[in-house]
Amino acid sequence: MPTSLNNLKKKLDQRIATLEGGFYRQLLAGANVRRIDRYAIQEGYVSALWQAWSAFCREVIICSARGSSTVSGLITNSPHAARSEMEIAFIAKRLAYNKSINAISPLPHHLEHTWGDVQKLHLVASGIGCSNSVQILTALSVCSRITDLQLCRNASAHIGISTIQGVRSARVRYRDTKMHHPSDMVRWIDPDSNDFLWRSWVEEIQIAAEFAIL
Repeated sequence: MPTSLNNLKKKLDQRIATLEGGFYRQLLAGANVRRIDRYAIQEGYVSALWQAWSAFCREVIICSARGSSTVSGLITNSPHAARSEMEIAFIAKRLAYNKSINAISPLPHHLEHTWGDVQKLHLVASGIGCSNSVQILTALSVCSRITDLQLCRNASAHIGISTIQGVRSARVRYRDTKMHHPSDMVRWIDPDSNDFLWRSWVEEIQIAAEFAIL
């Protein structure tokens, strides 16, 4: 029986709901949390949100390529429908890096590309030949803030001159951009919503996911 893309969205929503609850609990703790503890907590939530988004993107691409049911009731297909999960992961990685697809073999899990990267996702969705590629590409077209989630996650996990400079360069897009640690981006204010940048990331992921499963 084909995988339901709607079930993938439900799983994503459950993960996000758990993260949202935790994020706002730590926000309310405020001054009661030591700075070093706050950085660790914020970094954890940023990483978990990024992983949730990346996992959803991976599942949508692979399941769509192998044949899944959409919200509109259609069954997806692709030229790779008979291939295994990790063979499709191999194809996706080649597409993500603009490389030709020659001899296809199962890709070891630890060699998979960064599934949540919007630019790489666009290359994969454009080239893999899924019948619902238009829906997936439409979903990616609403992603304007998720790249900053990736920036925040990478800078928090790999603090260095270049990653910190990337975060500082992003300040021009937001307000109240105080920062002692890259994870402080979650508290920046998005001028489009007058809410935390964390909230913009969550909403954008949810909107993109809605389009992807149509």
